[in-house]
Amino acid sequence: MKRAKDYRSGTKKLFAVAVIVVLLFGVFIIWWQAQSPKETAEKNAVSFARKHAALKTETDFYLFNREKTYFTVAGTNSKKQKIYVIIAKKGGATKILQQKKGITEEDAVSLAKKEKPKKILKTALGLWSNEPVWEVTYLNKSDNLCYILYAYKDGNTVKSIQNI
Repeated sequence: MKRAKDYRSGTKKLFAVAVIVVLLFGVFIIWWQAQSPKETAEKNAVSFARKHAALKTETDFYLFNREKTYFTVAGTNSKKQKIYVIIAKKGGATKILQQKKGITEEDAVSLAKKEKPKKILKTALGLWSNEPVWEVTYLNKSDNLCYILYAYKDGNTVKSIQNI
């Protein structure tokens, strides 16, 4: 009788472990599939920047979605200059910026912190009305989504939307 109970107990434990393993594997597959489009976009943007902007090393990647979608690759070119390469998703139009000629991502975050955000969610460099801007997306104290666009050249606020 005891052997039957031990056998059932062992079978239940094995079944529970198998279910947990299957669930973890399923969660991993879903996460991996969700990340795949961004990783593909990043690889393509880096490859494009290497060919068209003489990018030698990349240090960061940004995905910017407003009126249009832009992929931005930060890095160093063949002349050892720090640059940003902004690539339009449709058509591949490219804009190359010298990093020293504008505000940094950290500068944009510092400007956004003046709004006293609860949490900064994302920063991205892209084009708004054909001008380079830093977008900072954050949650305010009321947990409402907000975003601000700062001009790359001088950090002036270009657009601000609060409490989305």
